[in-house]
Amino acid sequence: MTKKALFADSSILMIAVIWGFTFPMVKGAVENFPVYSFLAVRFAIASIALLLLTWRGLRHIPRKWVFFALATGLMNFAGFALQTYGLQTVAPGRTAFITGLYGALVPLMLALIGRGRITRVMWVAIVLSVLGLTCLFWQDLTLSFSTGDGLIVLCAFAFAAQIVMVGLFPKELDPKPLATLQALACFGASAVFALVNDRPLPMLPMDTLGAALFTGLLATALALVVQTWAQRHTPTTHAALIFCTEPVWGAIAGVALFGEIFTPLAVVGCGLMLVGMVAPDLAGTFRTIVRRRATGPAPMGVPAR
Repeated sequence: MTKKALFADSSILMIAVIWGFTFPMVKGAVENFPVYSFLAVRFAIASIALLLLTWRGLRHIPRKWVFFALATGLMNFAGFALQTYGLQTVAPGRTAFITGLYGALVPLMLALIGRGRITRVMWVAIVLSVLGLTCLFWQDLTLSFSTGDGLIVLCAFAFAAQIVMVGLFPKELDPKPLATLQALACFGASAVFALVNDRPLPMLPMDTLGAALFTGLLATALALVVQTWAQRHTPTTHAALIFCTEPVWGAIAGVALFGEIFTPLAVVGCGLMLVGMVAPDLAGTFRTIVRRRATGPAPMGVPAR
């Protein structure tokens, strides 16, 4: 692994930690504040921060990739909106693990668009994820699946699609303006929905503003730049594997900040889901290692991937 690839992986892990700890923060922020208005503030902060850094580079992005970046941002908005609505009724740790399904969905989506193939390991991962979800939803001898849970399952699909789309950006384009375009699309969509659904627009409490600043600057602006840059230097499935640690950090934050309690069956479910999330990527990494050992070391100066 090259130093650049190692730094890319470390950067993705940092973003996964930040995302994990935003679950309880966002849950508290939207308890008494409309979801779309919160998202509009969050993405306005992120857009302003990114525009200050990248406005000159926006004119160098080809038009077709401008539209593609905006579409990627809309997919990201869908994920955040669904997740934030779900967080109103679902505990942060539970939300984090359901969201983490995107780790198993990314290889599946790559296969569906011709960037990979559906392997036996992938089917095993899907089965493990479904079994894990069943254990997580099983309470008092009955399945407990709420509307909030359903919204978060849909958000996992949206985030998986966003990760796949980011992986399609050309490596020769500057990643920072592409991140800015995604943030602007998120802001535009949330602002429109807020104007339609949240009138009269509410006053912004200080604790909600604090959550918007943290999530806007770190979990959105910084995360989009880091993700768009890092996925140029590490495979999309490898990035998804590292992002799979997000539920663990979310569960830790839920327990530490909200006193969330996981039943033994829920812990088993979370474990099955975690294995399902990482199985396709671990299998791919293992095959790559075996193939490299069989063919010998890469030539000097050429990254071994």
